[in-house]
Amino acid sequence: MKGLSLSVLMLLAACSGTRALQESKNVPYATLEQTVQTGSSTREQVRAALGDSTSIRFDSGNEVWMYAYPTASGAQGEYVILFGGDGVVQKVRSGEVYRVKK
Repeated sequence: MKGLSLSVLMLLAACSGTRALQESKNVPYATLEQTVQTGSSTREQVRAALGDSTSIRFDSGNEVWMYAYPTASGAQGEYVILFGGDGVVQKVRSGEVYRVKK
């Protein structure tokens, strides 16, 4: 199951810069870090603190949510959250994706 979770996150990373990220809700990185705690934060807590964003639901019950954040370098960042079937955060991945044209 951990391999599947990692595969899902890697697949989403390969899709970085796509329309899904561009349509994701933009949230400051510090807020994302403070809100999302692996192993304890639930979907309901994240939704209450950050609001809805781009999401993908799997038959297994796992769900991936994506948020965007601005970076100091002018790039667009992505913050990907994997929720397990129990609704608790299992993994988080973040990084810069592309530069915003000014």
